[in-house]
Amino acid sequence: MTTEKCAVIDELLAMLQHRDGLVRQKGRRLLVEEGGAAVPGLCRILLNSPSKDARWGAAKALGEILDPDSVPALLDALEDRNSDVAWLAAVALKGLGREAWKPVLQRLVERGVDSVAVRDGVHHVFVGQKFDRYEELFATVVRSLEFGELDEAGSMAAAEILKRMLNDLWQECRDMGEGGDPG
Repeated sequence: MTTEKCAVIDELLAMLQHRDGLVRQKGRRLLVEEGGAAVPGLCRILLNSPSKDARWGAAKALGEILDPDSVPALLDALEDRNSDVAWLAAVALKGLGREAWKPVLQRLVERGVDSVAVRDGVHHVFVGQKFDRYEELFATVVRSLEFGELDEAGSMAAAEILKRMLNDLWQECRDMGEGGDPG
């Protein structure tokens, strides 16, 4: 990325911090137009800005850009102290679909017992998605989270999905190593 492009993105990121909502909105829209180049800066704002409005704008923009590089920041934002920011993070993760499944499940396994925000966010991410051959296991996870709890069945189903995803990846790598076509 050129120095000039970086300067433009920095100016747009600064607009997200502005006290005027119209300025923030314009900055957010222009950052979405920048696409993936804006993702690192948006993630920094999402995780570090003291302004809930700036964090909201960053989460909203990331939800429109839908770049997989934003997943770690969006996962952390599920526990944002502002529920609107946390909700937009879940919406963005849901929009990423399959790209976000593994890290979302890992976060659920790591933090789901301790964090209501994570459980609620993960529930929103997974409700209504199609899971192909993982459908029954994901249904168990979603049912487990419906009332804000992660029961033993839901936790075990999440761990089983992760195990199967890892095995699928291992098999795909093995097939590639043997000269086979994985897809």
